[in-house]
Amino acid sequence: MGLQSNGLSLEVVGREVSGRPVPGKPRRPAGPYLLGLPALLLSCLLLIPIGVTVVAAFRTPSGFGLGNFAVMGDPGALRAVGNSLVWVAVAFGLVVVGFFLALLSYRLPGLTSFLQPALVMPFAVSVLVSGATFRMIFDPAPERGTVTAVWTSLFGSSPVWLGPGLVWLVLVSAFGWTWLGYVVSLFRAGLDAIPDDVSRTIAAEGVTGWRRLFAVEIPLLRPITGVVTLTLVIAAVRVFDLVLIVVPGPMQRSADVLGLNWWRATTTGDDPGRTAALGVVLFAIVAAVGVVGVRGLRRRRWAMPVAVVTPDPSLGRPKPSKRVRRIGWTVGFAVSLVWILPAVVLVATALHSPREAGLRGWWSLSGLGFSSFAAAANVGLFRALLSTVLIAGAATAVLLVIAVPTAYLVAWGGLPQWLGRVMTSVFVVLAVTPVQMYAAPLRDAIGAAGLAGSRIALALVHAAAGLPFAVLLLRSAFASAPPALVSEALQGPARQSAVLATVQRTYRPALVAVAVLEFALVWNDFIVGFLISGPGTTPLSLVLWGEARQFSASAGSVAAAGVVASVVPVVLLLTFWRTVVRGLTAGSRP
Repeated sequence: MGLQSNGLSLEVVGREVSGRPVPGKPRRPAGPYLLGLPALLLSCLLLIPIGVTVVAAFRTPSGFGLGNFAVMGDPGALRAVGNSLVWVAVAFGLVVVGFFLALLSYRLPGLTSFLQPALVMPFAVSVLVSGATFRMIFDPAPERGTVTAVWTSLFGSSPVWLGPGLVWLVLVSAFGWTWLGYVVSLFRAGLDAIPDDVSRTIAAEGVTGWRRLFAVEIPLLRPITGVVTLTLVIAAVRVFDLVLIVVPGPMQRSADVLGLNWWRATTTGDDPGRTAALGVVLFAIVAAVGVVGVRGLRRRRWAMPVAVVTPDPSLGRPKPSKRVRRIGWTVGFAVSLVWILPAVVLVATALHSPREAGLRGWWSLSGLGFSSFAAAANVGLFRALLSTVLIAGAATAVLLVIAVPTAYLVAWGGLPQWLGRVMTSVFVVLAVTPVQMYAAPLRDAIGAAGLAGSRIALALVHAAAGLPFAVLLLRSAFASAPPALVSEALQGPARQSAVLATVQRTYRPALVAVAVLEFALVWNDFIVGFLISGPGTTPLSLVLWGEARQFSASAGSVAAAGVVASVVPVVLLLTFWRTVVRGLTAGSRP
């Protein structure tokens, strides 16, 4: 017997139902999955070459095996592995130092009034420029090197800063000068975002000092710690140009890293399987460290058990006295003067003629002028400037167009939970993948396609390399949207595109952060252009490195090129830094 009502058909079965119940499965529309298709295609620029490298690493003349990994028995390769691990440890150490500096500035208001711009500016400077600047500061000749001149005047003689052992002091100083401002700014933003009611409650509970730090502040900042750690591990893994420009040629093997060791092996015609094995070892190291980022990028909430009390509003963060504020301003002003000294050295050196810059220090008043800028222009600086604008602009545009819908898909696209976790893990691993894992196959493929020297090809590679971190950042921001907001849009007449537009409007700071960081990172890039680019692209960083190979004779033109190369990213970061910080912490705040 059948029954129909309001379009619903019912049939009464005149026999007992038998057999196993069949569980129902929700129907998932295939439309949202199309949002991830462009990201999949762009990621293939990395995934396929990575697969080629892995296969080459395990392929031996007799089949497949571990024979190529015998290269790790080479003393030089082992030293490079050890140095690469040291750089990962440096990254973690910088995270700790940056956290405590942010905590100090939080406890001592006024400290960042002068210090914040001084800390941000180096982050906009490329590692190549930073390395060149610190090489000038630690020049072993007292008539040129700032530190050497001061040390000699105080103690009569100076150690060789660019010699064995001490060169690590120069390298770590340059790396820290570049990245510390980024770390401090993000942690300080997280501390400022701690809700007032939480601060008042823990004050009423008597939670102060170290107990407050370990029970409240550190747990609340875990998501931001994940973002910061992931970023610095990526930077530490890509330490390549810093060693190349700071360490003199005869000393480079003592500070060798796996990336440089791989590059030398490829340029000397070593067996491709052995060089691929080096890349796989480096990849394994950083992929293991990248797991930390997966946990940190998950949104966590404060779960400290406290008694139910009615906190006194006056028990929140106490207002500092005028004396405390004056101390903060004084300390901040003094530290900022020291922190901008490398930038002063760079600009002052650039304002000397090439001859005077090679003979005397930046403090000399002889030979002042713009002849070093003219010398830099003669080696193609301004042509490289135009090329870099085109590459960075195209890479940023492609990245935004692809990363936004992909991040939305991961956050609100209705993916099965297991698939969302897999995608997040894949993006984390791709984010920390060293360039050496895909550089050689990708360079060969671009050459075979007749695109060697193509700016578009290089821009696509940059977009593919920046996509994983952009998706992780945007996904974290999108996922923190109020569920009711998205649910309301989904239940109404709006479609997925309308929901996406709503989330975009709500979290524009994250979009600004992705755009600004991608543009600045592509602008300052050296390693991707150096390993993959053809001579026709001539990005700024390659011109800088070409001049720096004869460092003593070309310090003036190197400084001038560094100043010109730094103007755009410095202005961009200083203009949008507050928005960038809000975007970076949009999905990670307590």
